[in-house]
Amino acid sequence: MTRTVVITGGTKGLGLATARTLAAPGTRLVLTYRSDEEGARKAADELRRGPAECETLRIDFTEADAPEKLAAGVRVLTETVSVYVHNAAATAFKPLLEVKAHHLQKTFDISVFSFVRNVQGLLPLMKPGSAVIAVSGIDTLQAVPRHGVLAAAKAALEMLTRYLAHELAPKGIRVNAVNPGFIPTDSTRTYLGPGFEQAIKASARLAPSGQVADPADVAAVIAFLASDQARWMVGQTLIVDGGAAFTSPAFGLSR
Repeated sequence: MTRTVVITGGTKGLGLATARTLAAPGTRLVLTYRSDEEGARKAADELRRGPAECETLRIDFTEADAPEKLAAGVRVLTETVSVYVHNAAATAFKPLLEVKAHHLQKTFDISVFSFVRNVQGLLPLMKPGSAVIAVSGIDTLQAVPRHGVLAAAKAALEMLTRYLAHELAPKGIRVNAVNPGFIPTDSTRTYLGPGFEQAIKASARLAPSGQVADPADVAAVIAFLASDQARWMVGQTLIVDGGAAFTSPAFGLSR
């Protein structure tokens, strides 16, 4: 039987790294994207050259009917969903005193509201042994400039992960999350701009290994949570940052 994996925001960054990691014979990848049609096409073409099937769905999770579009689009492709990865996120990187109502709405629509509604819509296709994995962010643990709204949304996402885990565990469905540290992706490069390379060096100094993470490192943990080996993981948020969050900046900078 085909194993269907649904990943929101799956055509770039961590979402694409996760798709690459989960690609295997007998797997159908269903990846959503918001606007970059050319990037989505290239990602799908790459994945189709591998062992898995791949389909893309253009869905904007700021739209009220987006969860219904996701569920309907997935139903056309498959009768079952084995893994749902809630990865899509977007925000306005502004100080809280400059944030407008539509910035709040957009951020929470994508990270929080669509998480619950997407799970509700896909749940009829999920059987015992299925897994839901949410992607949180290091800004829930450390203050990151201009990340206040996104950090609040991701913190809410982690709490919803715990509650959904308890509600779905009796159905044999696991719900967990990952909280990545800084990883070099298109979105972090855009956010940091000229400061991207400096952030790379600072991240390496904070990590006890002295190395910089790769999206594939986080994708591997997502793959673990999606596997039967994680059947006893319920409502957990795994911090996947190479130990940076527990490292004193004074220690990291002195090394």
